[in-house]
Amino acid sequence: MKTRNRIVGAAWAIAAAWALTSAASAQTSSVVVYSAVSPKVMTAFVEEFQKQNPGVKVDLINGGSGELLTRLNAEKANPRADVLVGPDIDIFDAAIDLFDGYKSKEDAAFPRTAVGPDNKYYGFSTNFQAFIVNTKMMPLDKAPQSWTDLAKPEYKGKIVIANPAQSGSGYSQMIQILQLYGWDVMDKIIGTGTFVTSSRLAYQNVAKGEVPVGLTSEFNILASKLEGFPVDFVYPKDGTALINDASGIVKGGPNPANARKFMDFVNSKQAHQMIVDIDKRRSARNDMAPPAGLPDAKSLKTFPYDYKAATTMRKANLERFDKTFSSK
Repeated sequence: MKTRNRIVGAAWAIAAAWALTSAASAQTSSVVVYSAVSPKVMTAFVEEFQKQNPGVKVDLINGGSGELLTRLNAEKANPRADVLVGPDIDIFDAAIDLFDGYKSKEDAAFPRTAVGPDNKYYGFSTNFQAFIVNTKMMPLDKAPQSWTDLAKPEYKGKIVIANPAQSGSGYSQMIQILQLYGWDVMDKIIGTGTFVTSSRLAYQNVAKGEVPVGLTSEFNILASKLEGFPVDFVYPKDGTALINDASGIVKGGPNPANARKFMDFVNSKQAHQMIVDIDKRRSARNDMAPPAGLPDAKSLKTFPYDYKAATTMRKANLERFDKTFSSK
């Protein structure tokens, strides 16, 4: 009888331990997100996602687009990330094999131009590149009005630009200049500009009054203006390209089921309203109005962004940039 009781007791102990382990496992279920978007938006995303998925913990790694792409390439034999959020589409196209195809529940809300091959990414936001001007340091009518103006000697040391090797927006800015004018103008801009390691520094340094002009995405200018900084927009009169950034699931990531849940949330109308309200970005979805304070896209001079050239020529372009920058 004692032996039987001991066996029963041991069985109950094993069952209890298994139940506790399962409960702990459920509580520690996770998704690893590499994010190139603002901490404010991502914090709102994480809080709401975890509210909707209480058993899933979001492990967040923030960084610039180029930095995160380098990290993903270094980890491709043993991926540590589940989802990449926020880099420009050409970042995804340049490393498309690192991502897994997944048709999101929100698929119908996106234009096909914002969806990657085999659904390997979905548009996050769409935006135009513009010049942010600190109007206390430089009147708008004295600021650069075109991409070619950036090459003028009088602006040397007065323009801050994100390094294209370390920033997705910095690379897209360089591609637009190359599309319109080639390396002759780009080389001169490398000579006049001050290059920084992240896109955030390109607008924050202007807002804080450290330099009068910077190149950045339009939503950064609007957000800075609404925060009370003395800044304003200049959209280049020779044209600006509409750029899509995106999010995608990392192939072979450690938590594929949670990765799909997180992608569906990031693609949802609720999340895209956060993008509009918090970051002042234009949503990539078809059913979202732009943020108040940004001009109607039809009022701007635009041109098609050459995603193919941006992707296929990326290595050569960055090597060419580095050669000129190193001899500066």
